[in-house]
Amino acid sequence: MWDSVADMAIILSAIAGLLPLILTPHLLFYYDVTPKVAVLLAGAALALPLTWREPRTCSPGLRILAWLLAAQAVSLALSTATSTDPALSLGGGAWRRFGLITQAAMLLFVWPAAQYTAGDSRRLLRLLRMIAAAGIPAALYGILQYFGWDPLIDPAKYHIGVAPFTIVRPPGTLGYVSYFATYLLTVIFAGAALAIADDSRAWKLAGALAGALAIVAVILTGTRAAILGLGVGATFLALWLGRPMRRRALAASALAAAVLAGFYFSPAGEMLRSRARWFAEDPLGGGRLLLWRDSLRMAGARWPLGFGLETFSTYFPRYQSAELAKQYPQFYQESPHNIFLDALVSQGLVGLALLLAVTVLGFYAIWRMENRRLAAALGAALAATLVSQQFTSFILPTAVFFYLTIALLVGQAFLPVHDPKTRPRSLLLLPAALSLLFIAYAVSLTVADAVLARTDRLVRAGNPTEAVALHRRFAPWQPPGMRTDLWYSRAIGGVALSDPNRQEAVALHREALAAAVRASRTAEDRENAWLNLAFFYGLDNDYPHTEQSLRAAIEFAPHWFKPHWLLAQVLAAGGHLAQARAEADQAADLNGDKNPEVAETARQIHEKTSTSKK
Repeated sequence: MWDSVADMAIILSAIAGLLPLILTPHLLFYYDVTPKVAVLLAGAALALPLTWREPRTCSPGLRILAWLLAAQAVSLALSTATSTDPALSLGGGAWRRFGLITQAAMLLFVWPAAQYTAGDSRRLLRLLRMIAAAGIPAALYGILQYFGWDPLIDPAKYHIGVAPFTIVRPPGTLGYVSYFATYLLTVIFAGAALAIADDSRAWKLAGALAGALAIVAVILTGTRAAILGLGVGATFLALWLGRPMRRRALAASALAAAVLAGFYFSPAGEMLRSRARWFAEDPLGGGRLLLWRDSLRMAGARWPLGFGLETFSTYFPRYQSAELAKQYPQFYQESPHNIFLDALVSQGLVGLALLLAVTVLGFYAIWRMENRRLAAALGAALAATLVSQQFTSFILPTAVFFYLTIALLVGQAFLPVHDPKTRPRSLLLLPAALSLLFIAYAVSLTVADAVLARTDRLVRAGNPTEAVALHRRFAPWQPPGMRTDLWYSRAIGGVALSDPNRQEAVALHREALAAAVRASRTAEDRENAWLNLAFFYGLDNDYPHTEQSLRAAIEFAPHWFKPHWLLAQVLAAGGHLAQARAEADQAADLNGDKNPEVAETARQIHEKTSTSKK
């Protein structure tokens, strides 16, 4: 038994509730990522010593889960140690901070959740109550974003296209629409679990409300992966329960379908209809098949242990096919958009095998569970999120709820036995050290992000000199993987171009150039960093270094049209018309007729070449 059940319940509930909800716009630069990482790290740091000193709860399923989680931790560590960029793999990249430290904290969080709820459906339901309760404001926020109300995030960031063909992709509290929709699947089936298995009438109603709001929010996001996952999860739930639908349920379903159809064809449904048109125009979902094929080719280059965590965006452009580049010449691929391919590329075959094993254990636990209602709801959640995650990669909240669902299933599927033996207090040093590491990283990340946000505010307010001083003072204290030089060089460089004070403008330009040079060695998107550096050398009329930088960008992204296009212009200006013509033709081909100015550059260079031969 736990000596302090209330403490563990508070920690687990706090993480389950805060993780998807917390946002800190204006306070932090990465306001939708950093606070979530900090919440998990703080929660894991508090849970670790408490878990370590308590008697263990054992069962065959829990032992298998423990070994798999430990093996995953070892795989993550090995992939980080052998990474093509160890520092980035340790701390994680800017878009999700899902490096070794964060993933280790996640694994160490789901284990006590499995032990705490093992064999006790009441504790499980209490945790599901928190998940459903947190999902209500999250879903409401996403719904309100669709209708244009958002006090936290600029709506322009998630509205795409020009009226009347504008679509809206509500990001909710997770920063991007696909991740938000995937998270809502957990809310839907946590609500279903309460509606069919909770003894409290109030919580049954709360679960039904959470599920209904989350379903509406998922539909309004227009996310095909999540809608497909919802259908799979609902089918799983119905088949597992094995009950024919009652007339009341059929009537409610028919009414819901009628309301949805009415909304879809109403003026309020215009943006949803626009999204449906996008479906028809892009049935393959943004070149997913080509992306998966190229990701497999990339994985084959380092198949035993992978390229390292969070390194995909740096090295994928070298493996991106011309076919994919032509279809989406402006698109930045930050991940393989598939959790299994992501594991394969970053951790190799070992990481892929372990992720598959954990997933299989979750489905085996469904079959073992005696409580068919809870098995149906949790199994539906696992099936739904698994389907959705075939089209998106993990971010911290979606990964936590995926693993948490499996941990809860395993905890319920096997009869637990409490081991009265406690671990030697001398071994408490290990979890204590890990807790200190998590706290230190959380503080470092949060402080650095807050400083970055203040630097951004100073730049926007027209105080670049103060921004430079602040950045210089705090840059050495940035945690591993937090690389901001590319953003910083662009921000300061932009101010330098418009600064009326000539002396200050020159100093700012030098500062921006120095940051651009650093970014060319460390940025996650190295091809963009080299292109940015070429821009600064071009401003200085330093054509040799401009050409060198553009060729370096091409080396990192051979099938990206932009460096070829700019290099063609630089070569033409230097009188190297034959080389310029070859680069211009390649740029036009890789651009796939998406930007008329690229083809126009090729035409002009062809004319110059023809004129010079006469």
